[in-house]
Amino acid sequence: MTVEHAQQALAEAQACLTRGEIDAGLAAAERAAALATDPATRARAGWLQALFIYRRGDYAGVLALAENLSPMLRAQRSDELRELQRMVAFAGAESGRFDLALPAAYEVHALAAATGQPGPISHALNTLGICFERMGDPWQAERLLREALAIAREGAPLRELFGALNNLCAVLIGTHYLQRGSEVTAASLAALERALPLAEEMVGLHAAMGDPYWRIISEGNLGEILVHLGERERSRELLDRTLAEALRLGFGPQAERLKCSIGEWALRHGAPEQARALLLTMVGEAGERPLTPMTELRAQHALYQAHKALGDTAAALRNLEKHSDLLRERIVRQLQAQSEQFITRVEAEQSHREVERQRARAQSLEADIRRDPLTGLGNRRAVDHRLPALLRDAAAAARPVTLAILDLDHFKQVNDRHGHLVGDRVLVVTAQLLRECVRQADLVARIGGEEFLAVLPDTDESLALEVCERIRQRVAGHDWASVAPGLAVTLSAGLASAPPYDETALVTRADQALYRAKARGRNGVEAG
Repeated sequence: MTVEHAQQALAEAQACLTRGEIDAGLAAAERAAALATDPATRARAGWLQALFIYRRGDYAGVLALAENLSPMLRAQRSDELRELQRMVAFAGAESGRFDLALPAAYEVHALAAATGQPGPISHALNTLGICFERMGDPWQAERLLREALAIAREGAPLRELFGALNNLCAVLIGTHYLQRGSEVTAASLAALERALPLAEEMVGLHAAMGDPYWRIISEGNLGEILVHLGERERSRELLDRTLAEALRLGFGPQAERLKCSIGEWALRHGAPEQARALLLTMVGEAGERPLTPMTELRAQHALYQAHKALGDTAAALRNLEKHSDLLRERIVRQLQAQSEQFITRVEAEQSHREVERQRARAQSLEADIRRDPLTGLGNRRAVDHRLPALLRDAAAAARPVTLAILDLDHFKQVNDRHGHLVGDRVLVVTAQLLRECVRQADLVARIGGEEFLAVLPDTDESLALEVCERIRQRVAGHDWASVAPGLAVTLSAGLASAPPYDETALVTRADQALYRAKARGRNGVEAG
């Protein structure tokens, strides 16, 4: 029965989520987590707990729960991991815990990139954008969020489109407050004008979402923008209705934000007493659950304006000092986060450079292993590495390929008469002559003391004979006396063309052709 009861509690929590009932949903999710006996149910119940706690505005609770829940969801390979880390990123950013927010945001991005789908990628860019905005860089945030919105419009699910609209809208509203100062400016109004069509689009979408949480967010955004754009009746009616719904459903942070907007409406329309009463009540009620930093900044700024309008200079000064303290604390956190982010980027770049150096070193070592140290040509390892692939490609495309074995004639006599240093110089010069007679795509290697191999893709027997004859003539005609007086060098070559594309058969046929060239007096080319 415990398993059945856990599933019932889980279903109840899911139903509460659909209806927007936070407290009842959280209680059901906690029951499901306590009754769960299998990891999958426990992980799903924990994820629902985190979602209800997040919507209730308990960001510290989200961060605490995620500490144990994140490893559980990773072990389950659950799709909810990305959403949980997104909540962690937002909760951390809202509460100034950028040490938790940024790693979570980067994990969201990595998880989204692995899906290759526009919805998750848009979500990830949204998450990073919000983190940057909370860190004090709304311009970078707006760039990321516009990119997220463009991706979401290309076929992402409705929820991702709504989220992209909401986050971009929120950042633009935040830009308004950042640029406003003590008075509204043209730049701050321009930010609101860019946000207005986004908020109106959200309101048009929320009915299709079927989630009251998103309706409250979209109408709250629109009402807040309309207040500052001076639309008196429409904004107040919208804010009052939405606040009542937020309070009924227990959406604390949204309710507090709506109260701020109503207080700012009252100030704008000549009712500072009404604004002061509402805002003082809101700030006083925030003891159990602190206001979000942005909401508290707005509240203190609005209280300063209300007390100033009412002639209470002492109270206005207290609110202004509180606002200044909060703003300074926020700026310090942002600067610290930006510094840590800069250091992380520098460390990441250094780490990346070190990885690249190690990779280059490994590639160089790999190349050395496949290179003949004397001539710089490939060696037998290079042939073993490349020849099978060349033959496979030729066979797949039904294209010709020719393998040639070239051997210096009477090379032992060169060493005996002129010494090994001269013999080495002969090998180096021969290698250079070979390079000059073949293409870059051809494989040329030294496979024995005085023996070389050339593999010529897309080259049939007649053309390969011409190539090998050109090599023979270049070697025979070279000024070897410049290497050592009285020195003369020639080579013999045997070649075999495919199809058939069998490596062993090609080597055997080329060897036999080389033997015939030697038997016929050397300094010649034979086809096998």
